[in-house]
Amino acid sequence: MSNSNTIEHNKDELNPPDFLNKEFFEKILRDSEKDEHLQITKLDILPGSNPGDHFGSVMFKAVVTYSSKGNENSSKSLVVKLAPVEEGLKMEFLQDLPIFDREIQVYTKILSEMKKVMESIGDDEELAPRLLYYSTKPQLLVLEDVRKFGYGMHYKFFDFDNTVKILKKLAKFHALSYYMNDNKYVYKTDFSAFKTIIDKAILEKMNILYEGFDYLSEEVKNWPGFDGIAAKLATQKESFIGKVLDIYQPNPEPGFNVLCHGDFHLKNMMFIKHGGEIQKTMFLDFQTCFWGSPAIDLIYILYGIGGAECRARRGEILSIYHKTLSDYLNRLGCMRKPPTLLDLNIEMLKMGTIELLWSVCYLQFYVLDFTKVSFEDIFNPSPEVLSNMRKTVYTNEEIVKVLKEVLPELYYKGILA
Repeated sequence: MSNSNTIEHNKDELNPPDFLNKEFFEKILRDSEKDEHLQITKLDILPGSNPGDHFGSVMFKAVVTYSSKGNENSSKSLVVKLAPVEEGLKMEFLQDLPIFDREIQVYTKILSEMKKVMESIGDDEELAPRLLYYSTKPQLLVLEDVRKFGYGMHYKFFDFDNTVKILKKLAKFHALSYYMNDNKYVYKTDFSAFKTIIDKAILEKMNILYEGFDYLSEEVKNWPGFDGIAAKLATQKESFIGKVLDIYQPNPEPGFNVLCHGDFHLKNMMFIKHGGEIQKTMFLDFQTCFWGSPAIDLIYILYGIGGAECRARRGEILSIYHKTLSDYLNRLGCMRKPPTLLDLNIEMLKMGTIELLWSVCYLQFYVLDFTKVSFEDIFNPSPEVLSNMRKTVYTNEEIVKVLKEVLPELYYKGILA
């Protein structure tokens, strides 16, 4: 595309800001290690992610060697996640989004309480990396690097069995939020205050994601038997933002709501695997968490984690989620009943716009080569770059296969209306 050179790292992660220095990390480690005399002897700061892994922050990895409590050669790896500090499109795009405030709130008010609730029933599973430090000015979080425990990224869609393992952990996360909100006077957290960060202005900034409807409609016209679907795609552009905004509102009481992760896909989790099988899962990136329908995270499971096999076995996926959710709520002693499995299936149908969002807008990020495509190419592309991206995406064999599978389903369910 416009960038002919290979992008090895995000360019804003090549030069860490000056305040990420020895004194900064000594303060954090002295607190976490409970040693006011701790001294850092060596500090290396490296780019913290691969191109395309994330768009909502700047990431660094700090490798620290230090002396503490008589041990001269202790070492630790930390992940620093901060808001953009350099002027440019990324800062402009993200500066009005309260994503760091949201993640700090989730870590300090919710995940910490969830851990206590889990421990109270003998559940020692970790949901997320440990938060060591946070700041609102500058906006940043410092997290324990879980790679030292054997966690790593995974970029290909999982099979059904591995997807179910992630699904069950999601059900636990949802159940904890539902239980804690039902007992808000004990846990002093009103989850309904965690409203979606998505509004009309933000969606209009992201219009690059939705302008693909026209291009896709032209492509689909060439597929035998897709004339009606092509016509419906051509009408989506004007009404789509309104539909998405409606989806992200919580269900009115007594409707079922949970704390949704909000961006629940493969790049926002890490895994310990053995022989290709998931042993443990760690959730990452709580910047867009909000109180709303669990169907939104469940649709992400079907498109951003599992492949076609999982979508084909949707009924099983929902049944396993429902049983896991119900069983964990019983274990917690929750007095309020969850929705029935029928209710959950109806909810998935109502939230079907998210399936359209995934199939038409988000799946493109799984075929773009982020070693050749920059942030600017995606969110402020030239006409030539945009045309090339659309051609790359909507003629990609795997994407076409998914679209031919999904679009008729959405059409006949009345979602593509």
